[in-house]
Amino acid sequence: MRLRPRAVTELWAPKAGNSPEEYEDAFRAVCPEPDEPDADEGADAGMARAAVADGASESAFAREWANGLAEAFTAAPPDLCALTEEALTDWLAPAREEWREGVPWDRLPWHGEAKARAGAFATLLGLAFEDAPDSDDGLAWRALAVGDSCLFLVRDGRLAVSFPLEDAAAFGNTPALVCSNPDNADAGDLWEGVRQLGGECEAGDRFILASDAIACWFLAAEAAGERPWEAIAALAPEDWDGWVEEQRQSGLMHNDDVTLLALEVAQAAEAE
Repeated sequence: MRLRPRAVTELWAPKAGNSPEEYEDAFRAVCPEPDEPDADEGADAGMARAAVADGASESAFAREWANGLAEAFTAAPPDLCALTEEALTDWLAPAREEWREGVPWDRLPWHGEAKARAGAFATLLGLAFEDAPDSDDGLAWRALAVGDSCLFLVRDGRLAVSFPLEDAAAFGNTPALVCSNPDNADAGDLWEGVRQLGGECEAGDRFILASDAIACWFLAAEAAGERPWEAIAALAPEDWDGWVEEQRQSGLMHNDDVTLLALEVAQAAEAE
């Protein structure tokens, strides 16, 4: 039977002391059913996609930019099989234009306008699935990362992939970021910060997408011999906020916006 991914967990929380309206991460997960109208159109149309973006609070309208990036990836990801710097720039162009048009320029004070013209910044982690080559029912995955939002692949009860970071000590204050203004010379070389990875799926695989605060917690827990994916899977949605606060209060998780998506791969009959 054909393998299919399905979204099983979507959890988020703003920084402690902030309202939900101040949450500057963003996430999307799209897992079309086989009988949806677009499921058979295009090479991988109708296949699952997921994305997490973490807006940089220091920049203007970072929440809107993070949402634009997550939406753009899940609506139509770039070609991850043959991604080039030019192709990535072209793919980002509509999202950048939409962000620019959404800024209320006529209502900004002069200092706010200068900050907005510099552009917004955000990390981006995108995961896309496609039919595996040379297989009638196989499934492949490909991931794109800019910055420190992380993808974890749990297989057969162990952490099989940690991407793009593999160690809690690797998290810092200056991750690579995607800027909404391509002309901002201070944004650095976007292509230099791009990381890509992919592989074949197996039934039972669990993919976890996490923004930096919970990704760092996850890797620290795994390094200590724990199985953080089990702790997350055991959480009831109503217990999520309290659990996050416990981790923050105990010093195990940095006080930042927190986002976690999980998708599981199953045989088609099981996934329906």
